[in-house]
Amino acid sequence: MSTSPDHADAVAYHRGLAVSWEQRYKKPAFKARLRAVEECLAGHDSRGQDWLDAGCGSGTLARYLVEAGARVLGVDAAEEMITLARELASQNVVSPQLRFEYIATIARLPLPDQSLDGILCSSVLEYVPDPAACLMEFARVLRPGGLLVVSVPNRNSLVRKAQVATHGLGRLLRQRWCAFLDYSHNEYAATDFRLLLKKHGFATGTVIPFGSPIPHWLQRREFGGSLLAFRAVRE
Repeated sequence: MSTSPDHADAVAYHRGLAVSWEQRYKKPAFKARLRAVEECLAGHDSRGQDWLDAGCGSGTLARYLVEAGARVLGVDAAEEMITLARELASQNVVSPQLRFEYIATIARLPLPDQSLDGILCSSVLEYVPDPAACLMEFARVLRPGGLLVVSVPNRNSLVRKAQVATHGLGRLLRQRWCAFLDYSHNEYAATDFRLLLKKHGFATGTVIPFGSPIPHWLQRREFGGSLLAFRAVRE
């Protein structure tokens, strides 16, 4: 499957961020991503399960899943991210249960039907040309009852709206403010993404607004966090 020019640009953007990507998880906005994943997985026993981290970056969340007892394959379209993920895994996790592979697109996974117990896809679908195709592929490789933990930009977030406005102003002034918005195009209200999940065979159980440099309690409001995390089950 070929990738669109916009997708290729998004991949190139993240390739350029690979060197500093792991350090971002030490900042509050990225710590919030891990916290949201932890909340989505609360009460779920991943021990002995097969998981995919779709768009794994430097592998931070994949390593978290391994520590929870899962067998994990992390995939990413940025080869520099995969190289970094492998290096960090060799330093932090001595486990045959974790591996990383480069793939061109998460809309076509090198996996058999119904071969996974869980998929994590953190802040990736905003950059792909066809999120629905990715969800369809996730449904194909997940076993019935399998878990999908996925996050997308929150269209109703005042923080997201401010970021979009700042980005637009920057373009007028020939400044690259909120540069990620050059590539982050897919955003959703919670109800809309819940319907999209339902259309592709997923029942949503939990929705968590999160993210942004604002107090935790405010992040959890529908208009607060710039991202939405969903815990959904493959029907």
